Amino acid sequence: MSAPLSSMTLPAATDGTLAIINHESILDRCWQTIDLHPDRLGIAAQLIDEEYRRSHFLGDASALDRLLMLSETLLKNCPESGEAYVLAAQIASLVHKFDQATQYLVQAKDLGAPAHSLLRQQLSIDHATGHNWKDVFDTRLGLSVQSPTLQNLVALGALYAEMGLYQEAEHSYLRALAEDREHSPFSLAWACFQLGVLFGETLEPAQPATAQYWYEQALSYMPLYTHACVHLAELHLDAGRLDTALKLLLPIQDNEDPEVSWRLAQLYAQKGDAHEAGQHLARTRHSFECVLGRHELAFADHAVDFYLEEGDNPEKALQLAMLNLDNRATLRAFELSHEAALVCRQQPLAQSLADRAFAQWGHLPAFAHSNLTKCAEILPVQGEDE
Repeated sequence: MSAPLSSMTLPAATDGTLAIINHESILDRCWQTIDLHPDRLGIAAQLIDEEYRRSHFLGDASALDRLLMLSETLLKNCPESGEAYVLAAQIASLVHKFDQATQYLVQAKDLGAPAHSLLRQQLSIDHATGHNWKDVFDTRLGLSVQSPTLQNLVALGALYAEMGLYQEAEHSYLRALAEDREHSPFSLAWACFQLGVLFGETLEPAQPATAQYWYEQALSYMPLYTHACVHLAELHLDAGRLDTALKLLLPIQDNEDPEVSWRLAQLYAQKGDAHEAGQHLARTRHSFECVLGRHELAFADHAVDFYLEEGDNPEKALQLAMLNLDNRATLRAFELSHEAALVCRQQPLAQSLADRAFAQWGHLPAFAHSNLTKCAEILPVQGEDE
């Protein structure tokens, strides 16, 4: 599916370490400005982008706490501003409070927020929750034609990947890299990371060598990209390259992202160091409890995998999976819930989930590769003979 990787010439970018230093400086200045002028919506919008970078690239869960605090500040000081409610909706989406985000958008529209701002946030919510996908796809495709920016093309690629149109997803991601004009290591690392996920986790069967290449490219742009380090370390763990995985994880071992300590626990277990593995496993459990206590919806899906595996609490995994499914009924959410139900030996629930998933997502090519396929009740297509 992929073109020869050696033929790819990736765009140049600002040094990733320098970009982090600049990011931290901008973040400090933005917060200082907001403290003095809480009605500066342009600064608030920039602050949301910078705090999201801390969360996504650096694994800083406390960024979500600060964003929620910013949302309260905006709505308190700009109660008649539609744009303030759009920003509050963006923050609510980032912490996966999609119902609240939708309510904020309704208020934003009533207050006269710009149509393009409303559309951007509504697209994000609908994509994340699995609503109105036909409209989302048509709009994303149109935006990528009208304005082929890296952001628009990566968003389109993610949609293709979730639909099961993997070649189209790869093409969209590669085009995003080719079309880049900003030379931001954050954006370029993000696009490379998405390619890594596509080849390492989405495709069946996976292509670990290609996934490894793209995760490495993401880290060449952004050396402390936590998610990329964790995913690449996982590939090396699967291949038994424990020392290589350890070199990736040690520089970020103090990170509060629970998946860092989780991979370290797995690594030391493979090494036969039960004490060190136990230490990291205890820290992982504590980290998940902390982030779930503060942002349950944002971390529920990741926690499901942990509690089904080393966390050894399938009942908690099922509770979190169903919470996640209620919040965002995507194919992935159905798969997680179904898996947890089977582990908990709740066969009727598992069957019900498979049937619901087929009714909602059975038309997608991705469903054919899903673990739900064998369990779903294949109903006749409307109009066919029964």
